[in-house]
Amino acid sequence: MNDTVKRKLNIALRINWFCYIGLLLLILVRNLFLEGGSISLWLVQTVPLLLVLPGLIKQRYRSYLWLCFILLLYITTSIVGVMMPTRGWQDGVMVLLSLILFFSAMMSSRWHRMQ
Repeated sequence: MNDTVKRKLNIALRINWFCYIGLLLLILVRNLFLEGGSISLWLVQTVPLLLVLPGLIKQRYRSYLWLCFILLLYITTSIVGVMMPTRGWQDGVMVLLSLILFFSAMMSSRWHRMQ
């Protein structure tokens, strides 16, 4: 594999883990520590992300593709939340983390297949 592609993949994997963990922590804080959250809502929002975790740990490119599909739900709901005047800053952070994770996971999948 080309050294340039390997370097890009390493950077993308770091970005993936940073945004993935950040998204999980944001969902945790939002549902367990802030007003209006609940444990059941936390489970509903966390389980889809955790479904792809074993594949992400093993660095399977299909897991990154599935993560992209799952992230479309988070992007859509957080954009709706950003447009609502009664919602907080968490939706903006969720949009940012979800979009960065979406693009880095998409590129990680592509670079993994090049191996």
